[in-house]
Amino acid sequence: MNRWTRRRQCLWKVFLTAVFIAGSLNISDRARAHVSYIDLDATGGTATVDMTRFGWLWGTEPGLGNSHFVRYFKFHLDQPSSVDILVTGADELALNPAMTLYAGVLPSRAHDDTEFDPVNPTDASFNKIASPVDDGVTTDAFGRVSPFRDTANFDFDGQFNALGSWSMANDNGEWGVIEYLIHKNETPGNESLLGYLLPAGDYSIVAGGASCRIANNVGGCFPLPSINGTVTLRVSPVPVPAAAWLFGSGIVGLAGLAKRMMMASARV
Repeated sequence: MNRWTRRRQCLWKVFLTAVFIAGSLNISDRARAHVSYIDLDATGGTATVDMTRFGWLWGTEPGLGNSHFVRYFKFHLDQPSSVDILVTGADELALNPAMTLYAGVLPSRAHDDTEFDPVNPTDASFNKIASPVDDGVTTDAFGRVSPFRDTANFDFDGQFNALGSWSMANDNGEWGVIEYLIHKNETPGNESLLGYLLPAGDYSIVAGGASCRIANNVGGCFPLPSINGTVTLRVSPVPVPAAAWLFGSGIVGLAGLAKRMMMASARV
């Protein structure tokens, strides 16, 4: 083998190494990304994205989960509707996809550990203090109080709460709360939420893997790989005239009952 051949082989190895490193950094950047929503339109939609095998389940831990390792989807309803939400995985047993549905939407680019909503804030002496925003007292623009996290006495891995309401802020000082409605993690495979009635408004779906816990690195969950997961939304608006008729018939029934009670009372 001459020196030119050896040089070409060496250059080829350097090229492959660079490609591998670039790909690895790309995966890591995606995993560390701040909150970025995938918009599922009001009539329903489908989106597929890579998910970590532990992201959703981490949010069930007492210290909560790292919000960077789950995926965010949003949709808006102009009127009361019945929704179907399906969460599936390309390799469902390895990913074991799970999801939580919340009312509301977090600010764009929100993330753990911001100046405005830190996970573990400290003072000048590096002593833990309560968050100035996530303090159980401060309200957002809608008058809602963020779920209380005792940051003064407890260390948190993150702010993602798969089983309850939670809040986050971005670096622009925008802060918001998403309010827990329901979660689905009932089977070792794909999940579905069918015929769930919702009023008009904005909603968030947070999805990820539930195949293993990150706390003790069971099952080789960390670092990645990620597995493609798909969230599908189907929306069926509830007819307003029908809803109004039901509401009206209920009022008439109550009025009739009240009249009968009054007549019975008069006879006595």
